[in-house]
Amino acid sequence: MDLGLSILASSIIFLLFKSFTRWKINTLQAVIANYFVAFSCGLLLFQQHIPANKLIYEAFPFAIGCGILFIALFVLMGISAQRNGISTTSVAVKMSMAVSVVSIILINQTPLNLTTVVSLILALTGVFLVSFSKSSGESSASVWMLIVLFLGSAGLDLVLFFVQHSWLPNFHLGIFSALGFLMAGVIGIMYLLIQFSIKKAHFDLKSWVAGIALGIPNYFSIYLLVKSYSSSNFEPHQVLSIANVGVVVLSSVFGLARFKEQFDLKKWLGLTISLLALLLFLFS
Repeated sequence: MDLGLSILASSIIFLLFKSFTRWKINTLQAVIANYFVAFSCGLLLFQQHIPANKLIYEAFPFAIGCGILFIALFVLMGISAQRNGISTTSVAVKMSMAVSVVSIILINQTPLNLTTVVSLILALTGVFLVSFSKSSGESSASVWMLIVLFLGSAGLDLVLFFVQHSWLPNFHLGIFSALGFLMAGVIGIMYLLIQFSIKKAHFDLKSWVAGIALGIPNYFSIYLLVKSYSSSNFEPHQVLSIANVGVVVLSSVFGLARFKEQFDLKKWLGLTISLLALLLFLFS
């Protein structure tokens, strides 16, 4: 249940990002607002689990690190979803699990068999075909966005995994997620204030309202995914695999149904190969 709801929440995020173009939403301001909403969600739901000050101090550096990754990747993901399409961006982000899964397998000393190796090769092939389709109209700038999202998302997956299993095993996941979002919001608001002071940005109320809609699914996409590592019957690398393939499929359906995104032969082939790779991960 936790994993399924996380997949749904993540897919809704891509849908909202794509809608921001039509609604003329300022992505940066919406993202900053969303982090304060996400922080509030965690605080309201799990206030009874707020730990002692000493434990909060121990978690603070990790929360800052997560906050930096949250806001940097989230802003880039929003821009990429608008320029490259929902499916292209979601596959680039979610196929980063190739790096995450291998790392987790090595950390847990799980045997790296032939099936796993083949799965990784197929996953990377699928990312290439979907992300670099000629019909997508991507520029060289869009390509670097996809590469940064690919590597950065893998890094975030690993940080969240380590926080739960090694670094802060006794820290409540709901509160830690809220702290990470708070740090992202603080970083974002500091940057935005600088933009306001030099007249490069102006307050946009509509974008802050949109950020409220974004913050709720964003909180649960992270919290429920991390919770799934312990609440599901799957191994950690299987959790990542199922989560990624679920978001890829569901966000692709959203893109086709809601925005009539065009898929050429390369994209269909890439998505098919990616699905095959993730199924192999699931049963390896």
